[in-house]
Amino acid sequence: MTPDVSDPLAGPFWQAAANSELRITWCERCDRAVWYPRAECPQCHGELHWRALSGDATLLSWSEVMAPINPDHAPPYITGLVCPLEAPEVRLVTRIVDCEADKLRCDMPVRVCFRTLQTRDDQSFTAPVFHLAEQENTRSPR
Repeated sequence: MTPDVSDPLAGPFWQAAANSELRITWCERCDRAVWYPRAECPQCHGELHWRALSGDATLLSWSEVMAPINPDHAPPYITGLVCPLEAPEVRLVTRIVDCEADKLRCDMPVRVCFRTLQTRDDQSFTAPVFHLAEQENTRSPR
């Protein structure tokens, strides 16, 4: 199943990813990141806007998926929980790419890149994924 870019809450996230941008919602009134996307800020009820991030983040946790948990994505792959540098209160669930799981450590710097992911019914979509920051990503940006 591909992400719904017409969804009023999450659609802009996926539209940005298709343009190789990492964006999250931000409350200008509170000057803080709000994740997951919502209709309004949960703290002050202010209007949320989408803000581009640098793509630099810290790896908090990861898991190597070896069994077919999600029928759209064949194992093995590594899922990760990352914290964007500009938004330390945010946790993004993502994939970690171009690295073996035994090379990962908590608090490692990671950087966003964008990959086209394929579902089991041959649908494709672009998703933000992360690789080690010190590693030069030699693959195509998509």
